[in-house]
Amino acid sequence: MPRQLPASLFLSLLVVAGIATAADEEPRRRASPPGTISILFVGDIMLDNGPGHAVASGRDPFAACRELLLDADFTIGNLECVLGQKGKQQLKPYTFRAAIGSERFLKPLFSGVSVANNHALDFGPEGLVESLAILAREGIPQIGGGRTLAECRKPLVCRKDGLAVAILAANEFRAEAYAPSEQAAGVNPIREGDLLADVRAAAASADAVIPFVHWGPENTPEPGESQRRLARRMVEAGASAVIGAHPHVTQTVDVHRGAPIIYSLGNFVFDYYPVDPPVWHGWAVKLSITKGKPIDVETRTVVLDKEGLPSQLREE
Repeated sequence: MPRQLPASLFLSLLVVAGIATAADEEPRRRASPPGTISILFVGDIMLDNGPGHAVASGRDPFAACRELLLDADFTIGNLECVLGQKGKQQLKPYTFRAAIGSERFLKPLFSGVSVANNHALDFGPEGLVESLAILAREGIPQIGGGRTLAECRKPLVCRKDGLAVAILAANEFRAEAYAPSEQAAGVNPIREGDLLADVRAAAASADAVIPFVHWGPENTPEPGESQRRLARRMVEAGASAVIGAHPHVTQTVDVHRGAPIIYSLGNFVFDYYPVDPPVWHGWAVKLSITKGKPIDVETRTVVLDKEGLPSQLREE
């Protein structure tokens, strides 16, 4: 008569089998209708501190928003931390290094990330280079970073049903200090002439162009006039929409020549500091693009828990 497995061992095997099955499953995106391409943008993703502890304990920081992140043909976020372990910590108020292995949670859900921000160089050019290498190894496209300015200015092109959407990324915060040089990697600086030229160049071959820009002062509810002016100029140069990040809070939305301008998405994964608001909210903005029609914009709100992990705010 065969021996029975102890109940505890049997349950352990079931759990392991369940984890393996879940890990092997490819996430299924909710495709947009034929002839339409949809892109979901989310704000700042910081995988250190509270979110980093979640990752280190094996928890998926995006678990509560998994369906939201898969509800588009493509999902783009602002990766506001350094991946890997290389580089020298820089002397600045806040430096963010993602928990080891964070990329395994990014890979199934994100079609690309922007690194054109003020934390991509928290561990110097060496840290940025390792981040870029990890993203490349995992097959996660990045925009805004590179060893040369040409690499930083290269758009990410998302394609579906014969439609092409070019996404650019650029950073305003300490723009020139963080720009690449002959000696070191960096991130794409917001230089108005270059940015407008990149929009025009992308518009010549893509059906839509979306600059994803890191700009503006933190924790302010309104964009500055210089941002409004630059956003309008980007639209006049050929941008179909403008998406912003960095202020950590959501801001006003404008429309110029039919193009939506979302100045700040706020935070998506980010924990709290003593000077922060009592609750972080952020936006996930889904743009649906169909040739010959206005862009459809759908905005969903996320709320961050005490660890800085998001869940979708449900309307009553």
